[in-house]
Amino acid sequence: MALNGIYRLASAHSYYGDNYLYYADCRGEDVQARINKGAGRRVSPYYFFDVTADDNFNITLVWNQPYKVIHQANSLIEKLDAGNAGNARPEEVARIKSEALAMRGLALFDLTRLFGMPYTLDNGASLGVPIEIQTTLEDHAPERNTVAQCYEQVLKDLNDALGGLTKEKHDAYMNYWSVKALLSRVYLYMNDNENALKCAEEVINDNGGIYRLFTHDEYPSVWGKDFNSESLFEFYFTMSEPSGGSGGEGAPMVYADNVKDWNNLILTKAYLDLLNEDPEDVRHVFPHLPENAVADTLPVAAKGQPKYLIKYPGKSGSVTDAVSTVNPQDNDLCILRLSEVYLNAAEAAFKIGNTEKALTYLNAIVTRANPAKSVTSADLSLERILKERRKELVGEGHAFFDYMRNGKSVDRSGGWHLTMPEDARVIAPSDPRVALPIPQTEIDANPNIVQNPR
Repeated sequence: MALNGIYRLASAHSYYGDNYLYYADCRGEDVQARINKGAGRRVSPYYFFDVTADDNFNITLVWNQPYKVIHQANSLIEKLDAGNAGNARPEEVARIKSEALAMRGLALFDLTRLFGMPYTLDNGASLGVPIEIQTTLEDHAPERNTVAQCYEQVLKDLNDALGGLTKEKHDAYMNYWSVKALLSRVYLYMNDNENALKCAEEVINDNGGIYRLFTHDEYPSVWGKDFNSESLFEFYFTMSEPSGGSGGEGAPMVYADNVKDWNNLILTKAYLDLLNEDPEDVRHVFPHLPENAVADTLPVAAKGQPKYLIKYPGKSGSVTDAVSTVNPQDNDLCILRLSEVYLNAAEAAFKIGNTEKALTYLNAIVTRANPAKSVTSADLSLERILKERRKELVGEGHAFFDYMRNGKSVDRSGGWHLTMPEDARVIAPSDPRVALPIPQTEIDANPNIVQNPR
């Protein structure tokens, strides 16, 4: 089915099967490169903010793959609109079209996040990416739309999708609740806090019990398991899926212990210090010591520290297992999780002045992590909410974007961060390097495409 092809493209290498999973974390304050692997290699060019337009692995493929999703979605939508749906029932046609719209909206949102500046920097006035909503000819040469225009199209696709989507659990596919969760994220990026809260609350309060937060006792045992109670949308992997790949395409392997070949990312001292503020926090299950301590020599300042994030233990593993025994490669990739929706609601409620709701949604996460802890109105602040996002969502692709959309600089000074140019240690939301360069191949092929400044 053409719809399955859209999901496969989105879960493949150069999209969620690799770069898009770890991009925002390795540019934030809680995750860092373990070693400098150099230009054109995994992680390092993002971490050092020195990626170049001719980098095929980190730029060209990362631009092309979401557009493949968009173009396949366009083709499917046009076929359905033309009545080419075979013997499918009308409600089935509506669902398939709605899922294609949702995936097209997700892909455009992701492209805009990576190749455009933050919406909140200038209300979306800067350049985003070309909007493609119909099949195109080979000589098509679009200009870049603004970030605001891109977000407008994302919202249109996602809202248009809602009417045809099921409200039943729909594992590995988009449903009504996953799109509402994604809308809460998009609105939060736009600082449209009323709509962010409205969408988040609908997911939290109206899903009929098919999604719920993990309990404190469940928390250590749910990671790596398929379609858990918080999973609003995830890509499903086995060691033979998606076809042409070897399991999860490698994305979680960047967090593997130092005995694994793909190991690229470790936790920062800043994150471990943050978690150590509460020794009883259940999320202490994530940081692990190296399995092979003798070989664990880099970074020197981090030697012997529990710096390996075991959030992706694989289907047969557990976050409490020895790190050398887990295989992250077949771990599903959860793109939308209920804990994020609670934190979206807390942040949006705080920003519109609804302290009661902000505390309710924030404390659902805080108290779940440690039943003896809660946040009071006197302690409530944006910084406290963002701190909880750091603790809860580490390794899930949010950190850098959370800083940028809130107008906050990322500071990678101190700890065991690798040696880097001084101007790469602190990155402000207005820094032109926040937006990735447009691929040089795209610039060469299309004279209408304007390059991002460096």
